[in-house]
Amino acid sequence: MKYIDIVGMVVLLAAAACGTDATRPPAPPASAGGSPEAAALEPEAAAPSAVAAEKPGPSEPTAKPSAPVDVTATLKPGAADLDVVFGADGSNVTIEVWGVDGLKLTGGATPVSASSVRKGQSLEVSVLYDAPTTTSNLAIRVSGTFSGREQAKVQSFTINAGNQPKAAPAGESKVDGDGRPVKVMKAQ
Repeated sequence: MKYIDIVGMVVLLAAAACGTDATRPPAPPASAGGSPEAAALEPEAAAPSAVAAEKPGPSEPTAKPSAPVDVTATLKPGAADLDVVFGADGSNVTIEVWGVDGLKLTGGATPVSASSVRKGQSLEVSVLYDAPTTTSNLAIRVSGTFSGREQAKVQSFTINAGNQPKAAPAGESKVDGDGRPVKVMKAQ
């Protein structure tokens, strides 16, 4: 009988070392001929709170890596002075500026290229533009090699903020078969 208790204890220890409960036979109760030592060696089940604490939480959102630059703009009617400040040394830097939503560039140096820039260096870019009376945007893209990697940053500045977009031409409104509004245009 002692031989069986020793073999049972070895099986229990081997199963516990493997970490699986499915391969481990249930320990016999001490009153059914099992030894109290074998019952004492029975590992306790992990508490649900301990298991929950080990699970990793949701991953933190990651920001898209962009060029280490800070761009500020001084906007005036028909002109903008952009100040690009570099947060790291870089090479093969290009600064491009363009208009969005009807804004058209009329003058200024764009694109601007620099073979190398130093951390803390500032480049000024001045542009002239023709803006519509509605809201439009002036966009800037700074690209180059920073810390050995090609990186870029795009930023825009709103011109005429708060102005309503152009109204759609007058016409008759109807609803199509799917319930979507349709504007019927009349030829003049």
